[in-house]
Amino acid sequence: MKFIIRKAKTKDAYKIRNILKKYSAQADILIRPLNDIYENIRDFFVVEYKNKIIGVIALHIYWEDIAEIRSFVIEEKYRNLSLGKKLLETALKEAKELDLKKVFALTKIEKFFINNGFKKISRKKLPQKIWRDCLFCAKYPDKCDEIAVIKKI
Repeated sequence: MKFIIRKAKTKDAYKIRNILKKYSAQADILIRPLNDIYENIRDFFVVEYKNKIIGVIALHIYWEDIAEIRSFVIEEKYRNLSLGKKLLETALKEAKELDLKKVFALTKIEKFFINNGFKKISRKKLPQKIWRDCLFCAKYPDKCDEIAVIKKI
């Protein structure tokens, strides 16, 4: 099987939205409006197989030294092929090239991130994320079941 990991292009926006929408409920991924995906298309990397996008990840910069991994999903039938790890490594490589010092994520797959060098932290240590995105989540603050993880680059 030949999988291609590449930067997303504007022509991928609909496909990115569709994969995020498909897995939004089970993975608690925020469904991004199409205009948000277009505005942030440079944040995204995709995994392509036979001209079909089967995975996506975004590296979203928050400040001069910190970024977030978000919109991270692999189509279910392609999981356990190390594609998630390869996508994460691609995003972390770009973070390093951008001279970022830390990358964080809010996740339900804590073990995956811990196995890839992240450490668990309190969500309170991520005020930029809380004030920008979490305030708009129906689960904030009392029902949030995501774990905050961070990695120093």
